[in-house]
This record gives sequence, structure tokens and C-alpha cells, in this order.
Amino acid sequence: MDGSCNKCIKYLMFIFNFIFWLSGLALIIIGSYMKTRYGDYLSYGDGYKFLSVSVFVIVLGVIIFILGFLGCCGAIKENYCMITTFAILMSIILILQIAAGVLGFVYKGKVETIVENTLNGAVQKYFDDSQPGAKTLLDWAQQKFECCGIKGPGDYRQPSTTSSYYCAKSGGVASCYSDNKCGSGVQYGEGCEQSVIDIAKNNMLLCGAFAIAFALIQILGVTFACCLMKSVRNSYETV
Repeated sequence: MDGSCNKCIKYLMFIFNFIFWLSGLALIIIGSYMKTRYGDYLSYGDGYKFLSVSVFVIVLGVIIFILGFLGCCGAIKENYCMITTFAILMSIILILQIAAGVLGFVYKGKVETIVENTLNGAVQKYFDDSQPGAKTLLDWAQQKFECCGIKGPGDYRQPSTTSSYYCAKSGGVASCYSDNKCGSGVQYGEGCEQSVIDIAKNNMLLCGAFAIAFALIQILGVTFACCLMKSVRNSYETV
């Protein structure tokens, strides 16, 4: 390959793919952390739909990791076959990413239902020692948002649940065994549902912004690959 312009494209593609490779590694780490950190929290009701996001992130990270390596090798070796494979696979991923974005937009309208079903499942299993994740999920929400139950403290006094609940304002997550021991001035009166819905929607918006930025980078990568493919093919024809 001759010409400073062609060399510039070659090294730009290598740098792009090296960053892409690192991004794949970062996604694998982030996805694994999400699955490990929140796996027990989201095993109730429709929580698995949020948990599946972490699995998607891990799979996407592995694919990007492999693609980044393929692109780096193709750029350095000026291998037409590797560069072409990279461009095709990158285009396929871009299409799948757009499809995932559409699904995310569809699920955005169902966030409230998913959160409500997840919290309902957690409340029902809150006092079940064989399901510690339910207690962990609700205790986390109640401490973080200073709330109690789904709609309010009354969720713990339904016929299907025990009268005990963990919503004290002082001393972290303290036990309250009856209204007499945990009066209205001591317990949190607001439910956690809306706070959890808000944070879920905000995270979905962040994921959407990240997906758009990532798509723009992918388009740039495909453009570099196509330019390099053309240069390599021209060099073969002149030989």
C-alpha cells in the first residue's frame, strides 16, 4: 500500500479497533458486575427482564472484543479478507443494535409494570428465608430512597404477608413489629415504587444515549474499513 493517506487510514483503523477492543473488555466487566451485583435482586416477578440486559451486555462485549482483535490484525497485516469480514460483522452488529434499541423503546413503556411485578414478588417473599434476594432488594430500595414497601407500609400488612416490616427512619433498617411500636412519625410513609421506576427509566435513557454514541463510532469504523479495503484491493490490482 502506497501513499501517506493510505497509511493514515491504516493506522487510524488500528487505533479505532484497539479502542474498540478495550470497549469490549469494559463491557464484559460491566456486564459481569451487573449480573453478580444485581442477580439476586432481580429474580422476582419480571425482574429477569432487567437482568437479561446484563447478559446482553456481556455477549455484546465478547463479540466486540473479538471484532476489535480481528480489526487490529486486519489493519496491521493489510489483509483484505480480515478487513472485509470485520466490516460485514460490524454492519450486522449495527443492525442488531438498532433492533435492540427498538425493543428498548418498546420496553420503556412497560417499565412501570415490570417494576411493580418485581417489587410485588419481592414483598411476597420478603420473609422467606429461602429467598434472601427479596429482602436484599427491598432493604436496598428502602434505605436508598427512604421509603417503605411498594405503595407504602401497608404492603407489609396484607393478608398474604407477615405484619413485620423494615421501614424505620432511624438506625438504618430497623425492625417494626406493629403500628404501636412503629408509629407514623417513625416509619417511612412513602412507597418505593415510583423511586425505583424513576431510576430504571433514567438508566434506560443513559443506555440509549450510550447506544447512539456507540453506533456513531461503529459507522466510523465501517467507513475506515471500507476505505482500507479499497486501498488494499487497488494495491493487489496494480501488482
